[in-house]
Amino acid sequence: MEAMIYAAPAQADLAEEISRLSRIPLGKALIGQYPDGERNVRLLDDPLGFTAIFLFSTGPPVDANTLALAFLADAAKRAGARSVVAVVPYLGYSRAEKLSKNGDPISCRVIADLFSGAGIDRFLTLDLHSPAIAGFFTIPVFEGSALGLFSKAFRPTEKTVVVAPDAGGFKRAASFASLLGLPLAVAFKERPAIEARVLRLCGDLEEKEALVLDDMVSTGATLAQVSKLLFARGVKAIDCAVTHPVFANGAFERLKESGIRRFLVSDSLPFSPPGDWGALEIFSIAPLLSSMIEKQLCT
Repeated sequence: MEAMIYAAPAQADLAEEISRLSRIPLGKALIGQYPDGERNVRLLDDPLGFTAIFLFSTGPPVDANTLALAFLADAAKRAGARSVVAVVPYLGYSRAEKLSKNGDPISCRVIADLFSGAGIDRFLTLDLHSPAIAGFFTIPVFEGSALGLFSKAFRPTEKTVVVAPDAGGFKRAASFASLLGLPLAVAFKERPAIEARVLRLCGDLEEKEALVLDDMVSTGATLAQVSKLLFARGVKAIDCAVTHPVFANGAFERLKESGIRRFLVSDSLPFSPPGDWGALEIFSIAPLLSSMIEKQLCT
């Protein structure tokens, strides 16, 4: 099946590597804005009869990227694309997947409706914040995971314990612990406002080496608090593996000072470290996404 990959400008390097691995050519698109701030997009390479693949994480600036992807999908369908596949490694608004307080929207559901109605036929993503999100879409959603990628980067010992930084991440951490045959601990927290407060840790941690697993790092407050609590409980070293490096509001500096030994992230979002941090390691998801895309083209 003939296909073409169009990518967000900030993810051009990732798109080039996926194109090399999958042998799917890259297409050109105009992605900008009008003087009044409205999004301006246009497909410069005709997708007529092709499967149009859009590589487009909807991270910061979230609203601009979200609308650009929806508009590009609509443009592809109107131009006669055989099908439209959205490859969205990181989905913005994924933490707004439930009602926290009366009067709140379920923002992620609105985004899912937008994409479902924009002409997208299949939606590929990585490590969603909640399993419920896939059910918001009226189109097929295929979720991959960076867990396998991260598992190859660690050599666990008899002292290693996997830690879920909150109850919501328990299933993800449990899967990773099972994959490596390791014990599991979990942190519990409350979220009175934007940032949560870690209250306690459950698990055998004295003299252990902790491997903290999470789907994303935003402000880094939770991971910094968990790290502080882990050291207080007698943990000797802390490694972290996080799929989506949002790194908002001073997260980089906050985590750099947390004493974490290794901090692994993927390139699901374009990220340039604002400074040196020897613990930071960035892993490419290009092979994983290439495999997911090729599987879609064969079905």
